[in-house]
Amino acid sequence: MNKERRIQQQSPVEAEIPLLPQEILVEILSRLPVKSLCQFRCVSKQWLSLMSDPLLAKSHLKKTVSNDCFYSQRKRVIISSHNLYSLEYESIGRNGSFDENLVALELDYPLKDKPNGLAELLDSARDGFLYCERSEEGNDEFPVMVKLNLPFCVNQRNWVDILGSCNGLVCIAPDEDTLFLFNPSTRESKRIPDPPSGFVPNGWSFYGFGYDFVNDDYKVVKVGCGTVCVYSLRTDSWRIVCSFPYVDNVSESGVLLNGTIHWMVSFEDGVDCRCVVAAFSLEEEVFSDMPAPDIVNTSFEFVVGVLNGCLCVLHSRNQMHNDFWVMTEYGVGKSWTKLTLSLSYICMKPLCLAQNREALLDVDGKLLLYNLEDDSYKYLVVDGIPAGDGFEADTYLETLVSPNGFCRT
Repeated sequence: MNKERRIQQQSPVEAEIPLLPQEILVEILSRLPVKSLCQFRCVSKQWLSLMSDPLLAKSHLKKTVSNDCFYSQRKRVIISSHNLYSLEYESIGRNGSFDENLVALELDYPLKDKPNGLAELLDSARDGFLYCERSEEGNDEFPVMVKLNLPFCVNQRNWVDILGSCNGLVCIAPDEDTLFLFNPSTRESKRIPDPPSGFVPNGWSFYGFGYDFVNDDYKVVKVGCGTVCVYSLRTDSWRIVCSFPYVDNVSESGVLLNGTIHWMVSFEDGVDCRCVVAAFSLEEEVFSDMPAPDIVNTSFEFVVGVLNGCLCVLHSRNQMHNDFWVMTEYGVGKSWTKLTLSLSYICMKPLCLAQNREALLDVDGKLLLYNLEDDSYKYLVVDGIPAGDGFEADTYLETLVSPNGFCRT
């Protein structure tokens, strides 16, 4: 009896990691989905330490990008519409079936529940209406109360800007001039500090985000008022690197390809204004010019995209268009190839090739699959996202890469 009592009083034995060589253990774990690995963190302190090991994160990422099966399983579409949502890549166009709607998963992200200014305005409503004072003919002494019927279906959350995605980290701006690096799979995030005062004056800014392979560093590029500064995750600091050598009228975030961030820009060439694709190397932190398609004569009406590892140039505003250009050989101007679509668009963003090798496109705030061989297309219905708000989309990989896993050097 006393023996049984002593056994019951013993503390539970902490689960131990199997006695395997480190490389074998990492090889096994790198084949598992992120969701399972995150659950392992709760097993014991040993497992928590292993799951947080940058070596495992790098091995898991390498396995993801080098194995087509893992890449397909771990790819996701991230959608912003006054909220962030995730969509499984494998469920899009699987076997050509559209019998069932796609289902989006709502994500938790930094500042998600921070109300915008509209929330405070709605809090002051009475009886379903808002009241404000208005002076008539400049008479401030006797203001008139005006009743406003403001629709309460207006979303009270801030719009979340998606500034870029790389290796499972997504650079987002859930509030004005407030940047985070966010891993939607592990829910880890890091607030990017504001640049020191004087780095980039107040005014319109645009961004780019990507990975510097040589220096093993994730970088955010901010351009504003003719100044280019770079944030390094490894040093957790900003630096001014150069002046922006182009006309400062860019309106979209840069597009990452081959360790380089690209924007459609223009610059004054004597008396003429010429359009090029500005390519900013994350390793060398310098700009180079890439030729744009001959049709591009004003950078403000075109944007850069990526489809199946190729640089694209697309129309971005003002009128309906049914074409875009693909650079079939990176950096070679003569390789620009025009593609004509069977639908028209104002703004379009290529996202990826789906399971059946059809192009997944964000067209004027709607998702569709486009077959580039027979020019057929199908709009996708996504459950879980409020209708009528529109959205922007990007892709990301499910990885263990941590925005907090880099040390100062």
